[in-house]
Amino acid sequence: MIKFFRKIRQKLLSENKFSKYLLYAIGEIILVVIGILIALSINSWHKGRIDKKSESKYLTDIKKEIQNNSSILNFYINNRLPYKFEGLLSAKKYNEENVEIKDTFSFLNTVTKGGMITSGLGILSRNTYNELLSTGNFQLISKDSIKIKVKKYYWGLDADDSNVETYKSDITKFTTGLRPYNSSNPEYISKYDSKEMMIAFRTVEFRKIIDRELSYAYSLENKINGLVEEGLEIIELIDAELKNK
Repeated sequence: MIKFFRKIRQKLLSENKFSKYLLYAIGEIILVVIGILIALSINSWHKGRIDKKSESKYLTDIKKEIQNNSSILNFYINNRLPYKFEGLLSAKKYNEENVEIKDTFSFLNTVTKGGMITSGLGILSRNTYNELLSTGNFQLISKDSIKIKVKKYYWGLDADDSNVETYKSDITKFTTGLRPYNSSNPEYISKYDSKEMMIAFRTVEFRKIIDRELSYAYSLENKINGLVEEGLEIIELIDAELKNK
């Protein structure tokens, strides 16, 4: 093909037909430009297909990550927070009121459960979101409503870390300083330690610890409920978006 055009060009030059050569040259340039545009269009189409495939994968991964996080959060709601509140409120009542405790060991074990989830929500996964940010692929998510809600969700996880620092009460450090904790026998408390704990739980120091930990527990409860709700909204948006892919 190149040889064919070269022969035409040489023939026109040899015949001194400059005007026809000029028209030919312009036509050849147009053909080259059209070829380049077609190549670019094909390349753009191919890249678009790859980007859409990557977007679908990331959306699916975000959905799975949020679902796993929500399972953990629901576990906290149903199996951890109720015991935490029960322990803290029992301790507060004992500290501030003249409450008679009939079963000392049961009471002490209830109170020590107030030290659950003191380190926040660090167990929740951020891997997919971190990968999107580190690779610059967050821009592959085309729907703005999804991007905004995903950012808000993961910012909420990071904000919980500062929440822990704000309300950190060292309740676990306080209670384990009164008796040794054995994970294989968590409810065991010696008679001597139980007497010491009952005295310590009446102090002003412990009351301040309880109030601080309660503030954290209320904040944590609101955070968890908010994250579960936000997670459901994101999953619904992702499901709708994936159906359109």
